[in-house]
Amino acid sequence: MNRLALRHFLFLLALALVGCADSPGGSGDVEKVFGKTGLSPGEVSYARAISVSTVDGCVFIVDKTARIQRFSADGNYEHQWRMPEHVNGKPTGIYVDPQNRVWVADTHYFRVMHYDRDGNELRRFGSQGEGPGQFVFPCAITLSPDGIVYVGEYGGNDRINRFTQQGEYLDSIADKTTGEGWVERPAALEFDENGELWVADACHHRICLYGKDGKFKRAFGDPGDGPGQLNYPYGLALEAGGTLLVADRGNNRICRFNRDGSFVGSWGSPGRAEGQIAQPWGVALANNGGIYCLDSWNNRVQLIDW
Repeated sequence: MNRLALRHFLFLLALALVGCADSPGGSGDVEKVFGKTGLSPGEVSYARAISVSTVDGCVFIVDKTARIQRFSADGNYEHQWRMPEHVNGKPTGIYVDPQNRVWVADTHYFRVMHYDRDGNELRRFGSQGEGPGQFVFPCAITLSPDGIVYVGEYGGNDRINRFTQQGEYLDSIADKTTGEGWVERPAALEFDENGELWVADACHHRICLYGKDGKFKRAFGDPGDGPGQLNYPYGLALEAGGTLLVADRGNNRICRFNRDGSFVGSWGSPGRAEGQIAQPWGVALANNGGIYCLDSWNNRVQLIDW
């Protein structure tokens, strides 16, 4: 057994043991589970990012085989394509825009890839480096309400970059020069109805808010596994009622917060059974109000009503 396989086995063994303990996670009905371990269409190998189309409700997932798969809103496999290069590593960020186009943070190739919903390439931009408009490891991507492309990166260039949709660099925010507003691995980016940006600041174990001008406003969260604490938050979604959902990867749960940072509750516990999760990398909202949990190490998605 190689080192990676051994590490995976030991991790799953630990999950099984922890999953037998009482869980502080909140109740929530699992409406659907889709995806299973494998390399065939509809199967998943360590899912790393998820996004839902607001146009047709389809679910897009990128996994560690560098495939992007499209599922219907109820989890039926529809289509897939593979990134043009993948030997150096796989993407960790994906976003479906209001025109039903797919944007990918192609992490280990230091670029942004832009596709239509069927995987036809529309554009690519970016290069390796630490200068303006360059990337070390781009890890998250989204579009602002006015169509600006925001790309979060880590690995020395821990910051959030802004581009036009044609790939023209505009500026950067949340870098090391911003003091308290500096992010370290901005793993998820989400805009609210006011045009303000929420960021899962993974390595600082917190959620940050930035104004329309890109200036830091406030943050909440601190390291730990207690109620309201976070351990490498990797995913973020904003609910219509004003609450935030956080994929708390290191604590194997989905947390809900009010926007003032007050903790509401959590769903999930470590394990492999339905309703249990293992290192969730993402969370997304279904168009009908359900919640998709990207159950990464269990190679599946759970649609929950919570």
